Amino acid sequence: MTTRRTRRRGGARAIATALMCVLVALPARSGAAPDRAAAPKTDRGLYVGTFNIYGNIGHRGDAGDWIKDEADAIRDLTPGGMDRWLFIGLQEVCKSQGERFARELGLRGAFVDTGTKCADGQPYGNAVLFHSAVRILPPALLPNPDNRSGERGIICAVVRAPGHTDGPGPYVTACSTHLSVGVTKDGERAAQTAFIREDWKPDGVHVLGADGPVVLAGDLNAPPDAREMDVMYSGRSSEASGPRESGPRYARPTYDDGRKIDYLFAWGTRGSARWHGTGVRRTVNSDHSFYYGRLSTGTG
Repeated sequence: MTTRRTRRRGGARAIATALMCVLVALPARSGAAPDRAAAPKTDRGLYVGTFNIYGNIGHRGDAGDWIKDEADAIRDLTPGGMDRWLFIGLQEVCKSQGERFARELGLRGAFVDTGTKCADGQPYGNAVLFHSAVRILPPALLPNPDNRSGERGIICAVVRAPGHTDGPGPYVTACSTHLSVGVTKDGERAAQTAFIREDWKPDGVHVLGADGPVVLAGDLNAPPDAREMDVMYSGRSSEASGPRESGPRYARPTYDDGRKIDYLFAWGTRGSARWHGTGVRRTVNSDHSFYYGRLSTGTG
């Protein structure tokens, strides 16, 4: 088992190393902005999603029309199109791929460079896409105790629902992350989940969730019954597909081999998060499915 002291050392290292990460504002799709005056508020329930796009190994950095196809399919999942979405987390993203996803969906976003290069030389990491953000939190690299297999990162933005681009309104801290992969990496993943839930203070003072609701979208590379997932299901945390599952048959498998390894977790103060249904959309463009759920936070 990884000790708490080890986890804290990893967390401190991650914060220091995060100075190497790059934040990028992803431009919104060109064209007239839609009228969002009647857009639903967060307390009525908005959709959030997570998608490991297989951007380097599967697409070698290509930002071609397969992204438009994926964006069109996402937009068609819900009546009302993207006005029904709060945010989407992307993993295994080459920088230009995240930028094109944002353009095609009419969103903006932030990107964390984990230091690895895509096959065509682009920065590689995770992205979070949203309509508007109050602020982008300083990104971090996750603990990597054995210093092998590349860095993993997390990026968060304090986002608002469609129709709340100015002035007061409901907000959620939206995060995207991708944990280490491998059957021997359970200890490293345990350090990473503990860092996210207990140790990381992106503003230098507060842990995630201390000052409002958090939703984490990500490929955590572990099934729900894995020990490294204990901290994710602890406290008042809730996951989109419901109570913690065990065994090989999962309610919402998200990976090609039939496992559930992609998640949407909500926790934090000032408003209880409730999930109202979950969906999985299979695609030929990734070895992961697009995983999504409808969320209300009680912050409206």
